[in-house]
Amino acid sequence: MARVADSSDRTVVVAVVGSPRAAGNTSYLVDVALDELARRGLAVEKIMLSEHRVLPCEGHDECEDLAACPLDDDAGPVLERMYGADGLILATPVYYENISGPMKVFIDRSCFNNYHEIWLRARCVGLIAVAESTGLDETIDGLRRFVALASRAKVKPLSATGLAYREGDAAGNATLVAAVRAMARAMAAELRGESAGA
Repeated sequence: MARVADSSDRTVVVAVVGSPRAAGNTSYLVDVALDELARRGLAVEKIMLSEHRVLPCEGHDECEDLAACPLDDDAGPVLERMYGADGLILATPVYYENISGPMKVFIDRSCFNNYHEIWLRARCVGLIAVAESTGLDETIDGLRRFVALASRAKVKPLSATGLAYREGDAAGNATLVAAVRAMARAMAAELRGESAGA
């Protein structure tokens, strides 16, 4: 999957992946979704948080008065790409009944944007969560809460969830792969102003 597609005059979907495994189940499912979106003419970008240095938010009391976040890492450019996208996918494995640590740290870093009333541009959001056994609902709820807080307009996220125990299991879970493809098709239809069956 290409990291960045040419986005001149095209609708852009950015996927942010909170898995430490570049070839893990979550990453694989994001590739499935992005492939489906790209086949429908959308420009796509995949951001693996594990490939970026994102420091934990330090909760600066003066955050709303700062011109920029004082932490020197990769969070700013990643947030800029995510917040500027027309469509957004947030994907995470389930860790301890909730979103992964890297995804939580990244979400916390969006606090600066919230204080400065910088909102997600995404008109459509897809959420992907993969669990060994439990915690899917809690994880999706956490991602939904972030989208609600980070968006000025009301955005109702789509979601696809399923179980995968070992690395590579998602690829063999036909039901889960089909759910991710269906979510991506629905995202593409919404972003292109078409009916979902188009």
